[in-house]
Amino acid sequence: MQTGGIGAAADREWVIQNAKGKKFVYDSATEAFDELDEYGEGAVVLTRLVYRGLFRTKPVEDWQPVERPAV
Repeated sequence: MQTGGIGAAADREWVIQNAKGKKFVYDSATEAFDELDEYGEGAVVLTRLVYRGLFRTKPVEDWQPVERPAV
């Protein structure tokens, strides 16, 4: 996988977006799905690919909805 430049690494960002559009950041999909029910009806988990460098984070794709994993 291409890393986007010297000192940059590909990573994923995870957020919960509530029904009013406000976003709350999480470190992983597991953490986001564990908290999803706390945000009420209409809340969704979103993810996007980013490149992280020393002083900058550059999104590679737009936010995409993620389905809750089967238990």
